Amino acid sequence: MSQKPKKSEPVEANLSFQQMQAAIPKIDRRIKDLENLDINSITKYGDPTVLTLEKTLEATLASIFGTNTVEYERYRHGVTSLNPGSWWPDITLGEIKQSVSESVTESRQQLEGIKAIFLEELGDAGQTSSGKTLKAYEGLELHPAIERAVGNLFKDGHYSNAIEDAVKALNALVRMNSGIDDKDGIALMEFVFSSKSPVLKFNTLADTSDIDEQKGFMMMFSGAVAGLRNPRAHKIIKDDPEMALEFIAFVSLLAKLADKSSK
Repeated sequence: MSQKPKKSEPVEANLSFQQMQAAIPKIDRRIKDLENLDINSITKYGDPTVLTLEKTLEATLASIFGTNTVEYERYRHGVTSLNPGSWWPDITLGEIKQSVSESVTESRQQLEGIKAIFLEELGDAGQTSSGKTLKAYEGLELHPAIERAVGNLFKDGHYSNAIEDAVKALNALVRMNSGIDDKDGIALMEFVFSSKSPVLKFNTLADTSDIDEQKGFMMMFSGAVAGLRNPRAHKIIKDDPEMALEFIAFVSLLAKLADKSSK
């Protein structure tokens, strides 16, 4: 009699970044399936809807990790086992529903945990939008005052607060450099960088071109206050990391220009 071949020991899946990125939408779909399962529609042990979802979950795990992997074995029971562990004659429908409900919660938590691991790996490697932007941020040479104001906020993902605080730091820098402390915001910028009688000037104001440059920079400083600080001070704005980075870099440039200006 021939012997059955022994099953090989599970191996680590060692997913590539591309495989992790491809897995996340699949996980999101299965989480949605679990959320959409109507527990009250279950009519018996081994309900067809529940069995179908179990098979779908198992197929998803297999497609992500492969069946002969440590990860597949680690997550298979917690993710795919939705029905009560065993059937007994006197189990009530209410007990079946309760058991399925608890298993659905566990399955969703396990899937969310897998997704969180993938996102962390991708983020650390700079493969996500926020991860790429963080690497770009770390490569910038921001004005010291701007970096002090926004560094922790940006790295923690508080992009709107980082933009607002960047402009607040710029406002404080202009006040300090100009010696004008009785004005704030747009009024401060228009007074300090006025093209007619500036407190701080960017050139000698010798001709029309110089005056236009002075006026243009004044508008940039005023625009930073009006367009970046003020809206975020009065309402909740959700900024994406890439645009936040560009806004902060712009404010940092203004801060450097302020330092180069002369009284």
